Amino acid sequence: MNIRNSKEIIQNILERYNFTAIYSDSCNKFGIETSKNYADGNDAIDFLYSSAVIGSKSLGFFTELPFFEVTRPLRAECLFITQTLPKYISTPVIIIKNAEDISARLTLAVKLSVEHKIPVTVVITHNAANNYTDFERANNDLGRISPYINASTFKQSISKEELKETYNAVNNNLMQVLPANLTDDITLISLQHKGCFPEYFVPEIKPDVFKILSNDIYAYSSEKDLLEQFFFNNYSTEFDFKEREDKIYPQINNLLCPGCPFVNIFARGVEKDTIIFTDITCKGVLETFPELNYLTIDGYMGIISSEVRSSTLFIGKASSYKSHYNNIISKRGRVILLNDSGVAKIDGFSSIRHPKKLNKIKNTLYPYSCNNIKKYSKVKIKLHKCSCIKNNAPCSVFEKTLCPAIYTSSNDISIDNTMCNGCLACKLLCSQGAVS
Repeated sequence: MNIRNSKEIIQNILERYNFTAIYSDSCNKFGIETSKNYADGNDAIDFLYSSAVIGSKSLGFFTELPFFEVTRPLRAECLFITQTLPKYISTPVIIIKNAEDISARLTLAVKLSVEHKIPVTVVITHNAANNYTDFERANNDLGRISPYINASTFKQSISKEELKETYNAVNNNLMQVLPANLTDDITLISLQHKGCFPEYFVPEIKPDVFKILSNDIYAYSSEKDLLEQFFFNNYSTEFDFKEREDKIYPQINNLLCPGCPFVNIFARGVEKDTIIFTDITCKGVLETFPELNYLTIDGYMGIISSEVRSSTLFIGKASSYKSHYNNIISKRGRVILLNDSGVAKIDGFSSIRHPKKLNKIKNTLYPYSCNNIKKYSKVKIKLHKCSCIKNNAPCSVFEKTLCPAIYTSSNDISIDNTMCNGCLACKLLCSQGAVS
């Protein structure tokens, strides 16, 4: 698996399109480099919109998106990205609730903007913006939606009738690409959490979810007022959502990839008082394990060939290992090589098929590296054995592994098996035996 966090995926996709006019307020950079901006939101909208009208690719990050009117056709794509619903819909809005949808839906938003010559708003929810996914699975291209150039390409204004036709065309495109997945037993509607929510909104066109919403629909307490106001402002429809307790999600800042080799190595294969070196530069790993010392493998061989008597361990890439190192490590030092090159074996090393087979003594060829994490069996949580839930305490295993596949919320801990690789570090670190 090529696991990437949401911010890395957003940055990769947006940098691919080479936006030239970029605005960001203080809260929504998503890893994209921008200069300091002193304009308020309304001035920023005017700047980005005008830039796209004259042909500059425009991108804006907003905490709260101001209302504006679409009056002129664009000659370049224009995207507005935010993490919450705008109070009023003035452009088509595409919702991203899951990290695996980021790549496809940002690509879709860019193409809609180019082909229909209007700005598009993308709402990247908290869960999507603070998560991990398999980048190869996420990184797909939707292809052309409609011709890029038509008779109205070079028009200088858009009439209300033309804009209505454009919105109908956009809605038809979105219905084909993002078909509604609605059932008659919906009881919860939520933007940020688990629960039904429309995949997109188009100005003046009611979403399909209106067909089944009733008076028995719940919303989380933090979203209730926002959702009621949003539907009333844009569709003159009043909903009195029943309130449900909010869920709590882990932040991405210090999370590690599911199946991170370092979590398993520290859980299974490191003895106390061992000095640990690595040439891996993952920022998350280095922050999580401050006891790691950065050193090249040549530098490590120099250390263990000297008179140093301390217990040492080097964790590095198999592709960087040279056969002549065997003469040095055969007498002192220990090495764990992360298999980044798919080799079956390396002389002098014990090859293991699963992280749980890691030995605290032998030099080991680990079954995968950070960039080619293998998938093993599914992991389950036995809630009846979980003392964290019983005591309403944070998940101790999550705090030890920092694994985003462990899904925590109020009174609930579960495993996201689309992300979990089955490394079983959580099973080893759970003192209650609640993981199997």
